[in-house]
Amino acid sequence: MKDPRPAVGIFLALVLGFVVADLTDQRWLGGMVLVAIGGVAGYYMVLAAGWPRTILATAVALGGFVLSHPLGAVLGSYGSLLLVSAMAGVVVYAITPRRYVG
Repeated sequence: MKDPRPAVGIFLALVLGFVVADLTDQRWLGGMVLVAIGGVAGYYMVLAAGWPRTILATAVALGGFVLSHPLGAVLGSYGSLLLVSAMAGVVVYAITPRRYVG
């Protein structure tokens, strides 16, 4: 069985990081939420898949973060956020192996 925690963590890190930044008008606070939740997701990804796939998952999350900004002009902030976060979560889930370590 695949471990869903890394994929859910990536999704939540992106969504909650943005929501906190948007609601508080404090971008640094949203960034802290993003890093904190992303760090927990990374921990579970290392347990489930090892370092190479964790680095790939991190690159997917960072790519999603970067991609959400230009997409925001087309889809709106929250539309872009949800699309990119869902796509990042799906990709991270897909690269998580079927074995369960943790």
